[in-house]
Amino acid sequence: MNQAAIFGNHKQASRWLAAQLHKSAVAADAPFLTGRHWKRGLAAFLRAAENKHIILVFRNEQLQEVSEAFHQLGIFEMSVFPWDTHFFGRETTILQHCLTAIDNSKPRLDRVEIELNSGCNLNCKGCFQFSNLVNGKCPADLDAFTKDLQQLKKFFWGIGKIRLQGGEPLLNPDFLLFIKAARKIFPDSDLRLVSNSLLLEQLERGQLAVIRQYNCSIDISAYPPTRKKLKSITDYLDAAGVSYNVSLPIKVFYKGLLATPAASPDRAYDHCIFTRCHSLERGLLGACTRQFYSSRLNEAFGLHYPARDPEEVVDLYHTSLNGWEINRLFGKAHPFCSYCSPGLEPFAWKTAPKNSAKAEDWIIAGNPSGRKAAALLQKFLKPFAVRLRRRNQRPKRRRH
Repeated sequence: MNQAAIFGNHKQASRWLAAQLHKSAVAADAPFLTGRHWKRGLAAFLRAAENKHIILVFRNEQLQEVSEAFHQLGIFEMSVFPWDTHFFGRETTILQHCLTAIDNSKPRLDRVEIELNSGCNLNCKGCFQFSNLVNGKCPADLDAFTKDLQQLKKFFWGIGKIRLQGGEPLLNPDFLLFIKAARKIFPDSDLRLVSNSLLLEQLERGQLAVIRQYNCSIDISAYPPTRKKLKSITDYLDAAGVSYNVSLPIKVFYKGLLATPAASPDRAYDHCIFTRCHSLERGLLGACTRQFYSSRLNEAFGLHYPARDPEEVVDLYHTSLNGWEINRLFGKAHPFCSYCSPGLEPFAWKTAPKNSAKAEDWIIAGNPSGRKAAALLQKFLKPFAVRLRRRNQRPKRRRH
């Protein structure tokens, strides 16, 4: 890279980047700064950026849309700088940690969720991933995890958000190695460790330092037992300089599976607020986390939900699809959606380990008219719920 052109929507990060490039003997024009309506300035920027290496400086969640606009214009070699997850201020940001060269002939995957441990120390009734049906510690395999991410890289230039979760991921004694591997393979990602955080204060300072070093943030799920310890947990993370997000208080869970499928999957998909929760395990990429792990419900209660049928998942090692086709496939209803109710049924949060769990913790039964009313309410509330969830999950990175 001899000459660079910066296109971004964050003044401080863009100007810092230009200064750093100059120090590295790269000629960088004054950043072309844009705002919410970035497409309006695209033509003028491209005229100024001819024959220069383009660098995008945007929020992490915006990079998929912006990079696709450049792809449509035939621009495939470029770099990205996700300022909200990788910029920590002028004095503490390291250039090679925040600037990532990409192959823009491929798309970006918006999000993927990966289990580091199947079992859980909390065992919530009606767990979305059925983790309370798993006995004990069941840690993921690091080699398989690494190979799967490397294979995923063949389809996508990056991933917007990687959520390393469970069960409870801190039950995996090697969880730090998974963080390191994920950051190495997908340096652009908003990397999160999703935890009920009841075990966080047992971590050593050195372990917290690694989490910080590899730019991993912790998503704290605020279950009732967690909320009782929340102040001491966040004080511990603050002292270590580790970034974190705290979810809204979790007082209710929701059941949403039907005993028999609906005639069409479309209505449930249109009402769903979790349509971008893709999961990855053992080479299989699934569009929906609930569908992906419903095999645990089948095994526990002798049921037959289509968990990982070939039409429900993509085998990354044997598929003929490319990344663009996978994104299109995951952007529409799947057959499993026929088993989801368009209206969820709430119940008070409580624990229910495997020996006390029932299939009815997940499956809605009874009043069809009540389900219809719930579906209408959910359809009305979906736009607000999605915006609230996105706002609450936006990165809150600390300046190191």
